[in-house]
Amino acid sequence: MAVCVFSSLLTVLCVGLYGKYTYAACTDPVVTPASLLVEYGGPAEVNCSIPSKPETGYVLGWESKTSQPLTDTETSVMWKVDSLTNWEDADGLLCYFTVGSTQCESNVTVTIYKRPDRVTLSSVSDVWVEGDQTELRCEIENVGPGHKLSVRWSRADPKHNNAFTQFSETSFPDLVNEMKSVSMTVNLTVTPRREDDGVQYQCAAVLNLDQHLVFTSQPLSISVHCESLALLHRTHVTRLALALTTLVVAPLNGLGRLAPTATLQNLVESLPRRVQFITAK
Repeated sequence: MAVCVFSSLLTVLCVGLYGKYTYAACTDPVVTPASLLVEYGGPAEVNCSIPSKPETGYVLGWESKTSQPLTDTETSVMWKVDSLTNWEDADGLLCYFTVGSTQCESNVTVTIYKRPDRVTLSSVSDVWVEGDQTELRCEIENVGPGHKLSVRWSRADPKHNNAFTQFSETSFPDLVNEMKSVSMTVNLTVTPRREDDGVQYQCAAVLNLDQHLVFTSQPLSISVHCESLALLHRTHVTRLALALTTLVVAPLNGLGRLAPTATLQNLVESLPRRVQFITAK
């Protein structure tokens, strides 16, 4: 005599006199762990199991881009790779359990991440002048996955114990579907104040995973020039250019060695030779 029990999962288990189980339909296999966070190039493994062997033929196995182990004799099968370098495994790893014509599946959430090869912060401008807009440039090389990336901007003030504090963050909506690694160059516009002299800046590549991974650049120190001093400096340079034009260009123009429209850079580069010439005259 046998008693058939119908579960809410539409799984039919027939219990015989000797306590044996017959699978008329499959049940979802159990995957352990159900999610993985793996560094690119690192090892990974997940086990898939069923409670007991069916009386009828069955297959328990894995579907993935890397390997497809399976068994038709055991109650568990392991998916394992020594070096995970296929980004597509993050989007298609599942264990299946097939009994007759019925198949049940359990997916595994795999997140592959890659540390950046390099994070570098630089200034677009050589000189920072009070009140003048300038740009910071953060270069991030080969970090992934791209859809989890953002850039965090921080600064540290020597007048406040040099502790770095975040003041801005850049996200990338256009990378929402990027599962692989990317390289990015990001600019941020800043307007320095006089009290910012000596401040340090940092940028960081942030992978926004279940646990945030942060990869920070070396700090960049800035010197802010006073606006009035910068204006005075530009005025002196202009006056110097006019003086050089009068004293140097005019005597030499007749020799064909320098046209009156020469740039200040040309004047400065050739000044020592002309001074010697004028002295000799």
